[in-house]
Amino acid sequence: MKSMHFLGFFVLSTIAATAAGCGGDNEGDGGGGGEGGAGSTTTSSATTGPVAGSTSTGAGEVDDGNDSPEEAEPIQPEDGWLEGTLDPLEEDADYYSFTGAKGQPVYILSDARPEDDERDPTYPDTVITLLDADGNQLAQNDDPARGFTNDSELLTVLPADGEYFIVVQDCNAAFPQFAFPNGCFDPAEVVSFDYGVALLSLDPAESDTDSLIGDIEPNNDAEQSVQLHYELNNDESGYFTTFAFGSFESATDVDVYSFTPPETPAVDNVILAQLIADQPTGIEGNGSTVNVSEIAVFASTDLTNAYAKVDPTKGGDIALPVEAGQEYFVFVKRPAGEAGKNDFYILLHNRMSSDPLEAEEETNGVVETPEGGLVSFPNGGGGVSYAIEGHLADGETADVDIYAVPLDDVEEGWTFSVVCEAQRNGSGVRELSAEVLNGDGTSIDAATYSATETEDENLYVERVTIPEAPADNRLLVRVSAGTPAADVTSRGYNCLFAYLPPETE
Repeated sequence: MKSMHFLGFFVLSTIAATAAGCGGDNEGDGGGGGEGGAGSTTTSSATTGPVAGSTSTGAGEVDDGNDSPEEAEPIQPEDGWLEGTLDPLEEDADYYSFTGAKGQPVYILSDARPEDDERDPTYPDTVITLLDADGNQLAQNDDPARGFTNDSELLTVLPADGEYFIVVQDCNAAFPQFAFPNGCFDPAEVVSFDYGVALLSLDPAESDTDSLIGDIEPNNDAEQSVQLHYELNNDESGYFTTFAFGSFESATDVDVYSFTPPETPAVDNVILAQLIADQPTGIEGNGSTVNVSEIAVFASTDLTNAYAKVDPTKGGDIALPVEAGQEYFVFVKRPAGEAGKNDFYILLHNRMSSDPLEAEEETNGVVETPEGGLVSFPNGGGGVSYAIEGHLADGETADVDIYAVPLDDVEEGWTFSVVCEAQRNGSGVRELSAEVLNGDGTSIDAATYSATETEDENLYVERVTIPEAPADNRLLVRVSAGTPAADVTSRGYNCLFAYLPPETE
């Protein structure tokens, strides 16, 4: 089956809970990994598009009869996939209409790219736009955020009762300012002009067996929290992603959720809790008229000090180890200001396995005894990577962690990169820094071979040159930090070390 990559950082695939009006069997088979860890997935009955791989020629303009709101083709969840053709690719816009209700979550999907190559430039690069009955744009998606496909998907919440229009276009038609060669794919390379479009109406009714959760007011404190459920995937190897659809009832509203990570099924390392606020918002995003400005996680044993805290408007999300069987509370806040017309948010929650844990805390603080034994795995760039879930302990002396990254599988001309996150994953660690050293611990070039995380930017040492004849056939990475946040207790970080072959055009 074709997977739909919604918020593809951990390859979340599609939605697990029952979609109103959708028939068929769920065929999801569990999650893909993220940064070396096992992820969770969601599945839906509308997972296979009908037209990817077809070969319409585009020899002339196709009059498909749905080129305006007046000619819009009705679409309903029970229809499954409807087929369409974008021809001429640079001009055609296909309209579909449906009737919706205020507060109703809907998931609109397209499928043009083939399953074996979700970025194949010989197929349309679809864009989905949602309009209200008057033709005003409410929301839009080109490519799924952090995804692995050019088939657009739009998850939104309707602002009012009434008629709506879905517009499907190619990137070149939707964004003339970015038409090839300024951003979109070359339309001259396209050999198939067909696509599929589907509408799913979601029911976030609260249920112990449903991974769609509705915000139930009042839920302004821990005692009133709404529980985030865990639904086993089809082979019971993990859990589907939980989607919480919430709204801020006023300019001062705070919503509170709770979760208790199950002990089973077992994970390879430790349980990682991930909480993501779907972004971007606005008419060029999911349609919400508000941003989530803070996600804070508290352990039930300490409601005074946050365990984790992040500002999603800076690009961060929670991804930190948690204890099985321990109850946690999630506080979701909005920025100060007036309430908007459709102040909804979509909060995604995953239970997954962390990357391998830092194992030599007592000895890995000096270059003479760096932590070795890191486990390698192939990366998407054709090279080899290593990942670590580390911890910078509090103390009178600032903690430092040093890792030995072997060069055994590295070829001539390859480069080395480091990507780390702490604050942007909700940790209390601040100014996380990493410096790449020669294998004997000597500095190479601190200005080029080091980087520091900020609230707005990941720590990223990008494709630095590997020294000739590196000492001990390895590189070292020294991880350290500044003064931690006083109001966040976690001290975790995650690092990815990657050897990469030369880039090809």
